[in-house]
Amino acid sequence: MAQNDTTVWDDEPVYVRDAVFQPIETPTAVDEVARRIRQAIVLGVLRDGDRLPAETELAKRIGVGVMTVRAALSELRADGLLETHRGRLGGSFVASSDKAILSGVTSTDPTHLRQQAEILGGLEAQAARLAAALITEEEIEILAELTAEMEQPHSTGEVGVLNNRFHLMIAAASSNRDLVSLISQRRAELYSAAYALSGVELPLLLDGDAHPGIVEALAARDGDLASARMWEHHRVTMDGVLDAM
Repeated sequence: MAQNDTTVWDDEPVYVRDAVFQPIETPTAVDEVARRIRQAIVLGVLRDGDRLPAETELAKRIGVGVMTVRAALSELRADGLLETHRGRLGGSFVASSDKAILSGVTSTDPTHLRQQAEILGGLEAQAARLAAALITEEEIEILAELTAEMEQPHSTGEVGVLNNRFHLMIAAASSNRDLVSLISQRRAELYSAAYALSGVELPLLLDGDAHPGIVEALAARDGDLASARMWEHHRVTMDGVLDAM
């Protein structure tokens, strides 16, 4: 019986081959818990001084053992992201969002950064398209308030938090949990890399003028327009970050 030919065909696109055979990076449960907490800090879901839920509550929410959570918190404390206080009012508190942002950097290569921005832009454009049909009047009002708030004097960190809240609210309005999860992870990674490249001036490079147009498209229930404006917003912002390098 003839043996099957297992070689890769000559006409196979090299990028497909690379994607299929790239090394697998499987994080441990401890690494994953630490990543999620770091992500929450980067996105402003947890802010400097905020107290984390108790270890037992975190373990229950994430679906892991208490020892896994304890090990992840210990790792984050060692990195300077958290600090722990003892006593009745003690617990684990966010110590430094700046360190969380910089510790989340996986690459500062401009080509890789643009590719990641294209992925996030596509995800958020689709989220905007879905959100246009599902978003509530209350959510539109909150988005408008966030847009107005970003135009007021704020520290660069505060502007970054407001901007992340704006985008994550649109993602949540899509009602697609998997999409929200992907956007949250990609946004945290990209924000960390862009912050490392351009420094603390990053929020000043954000294309804030696009936010009112996105809200307007969502309020009009125009999914195509909301998607197009979100995509353009990502393109202009990333051009600004890369030009500032």
